Amino acid sequence: MEKKHGLVALLLLLLLVACGRLDNYGYPSKVSLGREGGTVICSGNEPFCSVTINDYNGYGETKLSKGENDTIIATYYWLTVKYRRSFNNDMKIIAEPNTTGKKRTLYVNCMVDNSGATIKVIQSK
Repeated sequence: MEKKHGLVALLLLLLLVACGRLDNYGYPSKVSLGREGGTVICSGNEPFCSVTINDYNGYGETKLSKGENDTIIATYYWLTVKYRRSFNNDMKIIAEPNTTGKKRTLYVNCMVDNSGATIKVIQSK
């Protein structure tokens, strides 16, 4: 009986390790913005090296451009993310005003430590 409990404990431990980090590397898992739009600054515990913005299906052609002072600007539809190049822990998430009358959701994915952190951005109607 003890062998079965030990095996179950070992399998649970392996399952948790295989799932990756549960804390999203310190980045918030969800950000909510009002229909008027706005800006939120998000910080994490680990630096990230790139950002993409996707819809709920994982699709999205993030437009990347360069700003002043080594700033990278990632844009997809109504959402923009600005961050400094070269492994930064901070990003600025900017939402345009919502004039659609519907709630909107996009996902900001940042590459952290050969894995990723995902921030769900919701904008009210």
